[in-house]
Amino acid sequence: MSEVEVTFQLHTILQVQTPNGRITALRHRMVNGQSIEDALQDLGIQISPEETLIVVNRQNVGVDYQPKDGDVIHLIPAIAGG
Repeated sequence: MSEVEVTFQLHTILQVQTPNGRITALRHRMVNGQSIEDALQDLGIQISPEETLIVVNRQNVGVDYQPKDGDVIHLIPAIAGG
């Protein structure tokens, strides 16, 4: 089985504050053919697909998208303000 390495860019509320600073991106190795949903489960990241924009190479994709090696996956939660 071949692997691909991707980077998840975490936006706004998905970023994690740690004692060593804010985590805004995560690199992840996954088996070729796995979906974004599979990778998020591996990483322990929970998103609502209806409330999160997933963008790869300037294209909106769904959680079933199978990333290619080197893809940068932006997870952008919807934000409401007033």
